[in-house]
Amino acid sequence: MGERFKVLIADDEYWTREKLRKMIEWEEYGLELLPAASDGEEVLMRMEQQCPDILITDINMPFLNGVDLLKKIQESYRDVITFVISGYNDFDYVKGAFLAGSINYLVKPVSKLDLVNAIVKALDLIQERRSQKAQEAQKKLELSKAASLMQDREFSQLLEPKQLLPGTHITMSCADPAGICLTLIKIHNMAGLMKQCGYDMNLISVSIKNRIRSTIGAGALMAFNYIYRSNEFIIISDIEQDSYLPLLKHLLDELCGWVSSPLTIVASDPAYSIDSIYQAYVQVVSLLMTRTFTTDSCFIQACRDSSANGREVKNRFSDVLAKELQALLKSGNRKGIYELVFEKAGIRHCKETSWTYLEVRQAVKRILNILLADAEKRLHPEELLQAESMVEMADKAVELLDETYLCEMIEDTIDSILTAGTDETADTMQETVRQAAAYIQEHYFEPLTLSGLSEQFHVEHSYFSKMFKKETGETLMMYIAGLRIQKAKQYIKENAGTLTEIAFMVGYDDYTYFNKVFRKLTGISPRDYKKNLG
Repeated sequence: MGERFKVLIADDEYWTREKLRKMIEWEEYGLELLPAASDGEEVLMRMEQQCPDILITDINMPFLNGVDLLKKIQESYRDVITFVISGYNDFDYVKGAFLAGSINYLVKPVSKLDLVNAIVKALDLIQERRSQKAQEAQKKLELSKAASLMQDREFSQLLEPKQLLPGTHITMSCADPAGICLTLIKIHNMAGLMKQCGYDMNLISVSIKNRIRSTIGAGALMAFNYIYRSNEFIIISDIEQDSYLPLLKHLLDELCGWVSSPLTIVASDPAYSIDSIYQAYVQVVSLLMTRTFTTDSCFIQACRDSSANGREVKNRFSDVLAKELQALLKSGNRKGIYELVFEKAGIRHCKETSWTYLEVRQAVKRILNILLADAEKRLHPEELLQAESMVEMADKAVELLDETYLCEMIEDTIDSILTAGTDETADTMQETVRQAAAYIQEHYFEPLTLSGLSEQFHVEHSYFSKMFKKETGETLMMYIAGLRIQKAKQYIKENAGTLTEIAFMVGYDDYTYFNKVFRKLTGISPRDYKKNLG
């Protein structure tokens, strides 16, 4: 059933109220008939609590007559649709009712047809008003999104100093530049938010910035989405730190209640000029790397004493482990590789052993570089291209702070490299792979994972990965990447949005990474591809 509309009848005659109540089957038409009121004062007392959509009132009632009641309703509850039922067929009464906002005037005794027509007219008017409001709200939202995008593009230049063009000037209305603080908000997993906002990056940007402004207030001199890192939002504020830091912690709580993702908020030391904002950004990114690799959200504040900023970074993947991994790859010992990477090095237990974000990133980077170096020695160019793409995807997975997903991506990369060029025999899975491919065609923009798809199609994920490659000639993640870039090219041809927006539409929340994947699969950057279309 659709939306239900509330109807309130007001009449001082009991039998009139009962006749109207029984005249039609209110519930069958999605109408909720509220308990009737016997006078105008009772109606006013119940308006705030019961919120009727339609009011049917008599004219001649004690304490407060119908015309005076309608005037008060029009003043305070303009969205309520009202019409009058009365025993008076007098022009003055009719005129008074319409001037007071009534849409209809029915003379007693009221027929069923008259009542039905009046209700239909009221419902049509409700729908018309709501439609107008929806259109106005949509128009306002589109204007907000356009203004937000312009703001994001311009302010993002502050974090890309080499990209500033001659004659570019960005002015800040800050009375005391010495008090400027740069704050980074990092949303580590955009998947839930993307789905919630219909894969509309501009809507996400507007929504988050609105939450920032409602929490920080006028002290947020700038609040923008860094266009090359869609999951990063920047606040530049001149609020005194003692007052500002509690606001940031409150903002973290507010966003955690809305964004289904780990969040990191990092506040810099004070910046002293526009030029030093870039350095403040470098500082907060460095501090971000000191956070623990866990899906818990956290707040980090810069400390003027640099020795107190973060903790000592350990080398979690030593030279000894590196040489052992190289030997295992040379012998093709897959089981030994898994044991070394996930257990001996400890990647699978990085959360429980409190690795930092940077320690995980460095260890994973070294492991992936060794895998890629081995692949370069023995794979054909096409296979090597797939291996390189798998390595990049695994590297990108670190950002999600999800140890399980990260291990799956590394395992898939290892499998992809070790099985390249081999023709493993296995039971046919053609139908399952076809179903999976069809599903990916429909959901390519969603955060698809090997484990998620293998679970959905009831196949062990390592076996599913091998069979998918056997049937399609591509690894699962490369197949998804290829489809995303294919869709991106289509959107570019259709001029469906900016390149940053298109990247987001096909499932990439990081334009730099999208640019790298696009270039790798097409041999050209998205910008040059668009330019060549003429």
